[in-house]
Amino acid sequence: MVYIEGTVENVGSRASSSVKVWVNALDADGLRRERVEALPTPQGILPGTVGRFVVTLPDDPQVRTYHVEAIGH
Repeated sequence: MVYIEGTVENVGSRASSSVKVWVNALDADGLRRERVEALPTPQGILPGTVGRFVVTLPDDPQVRTYHVEAIGH
């Protein structure tokens, strides 16, 4: 298994809500081998603070890199 943990920072001026993070496992050609979703905690991320997330992915030998996306309101 591969564990990826990280943070998302609210650089805006208002609290965020409904934040989701997607982690894509990509092969050498940039093709997606796996995609997982995480909900950072806390969900209400105040301006200038961070939410933390952790995802677990299979240890796929064809995966060469990971791409993280986040969106919130």
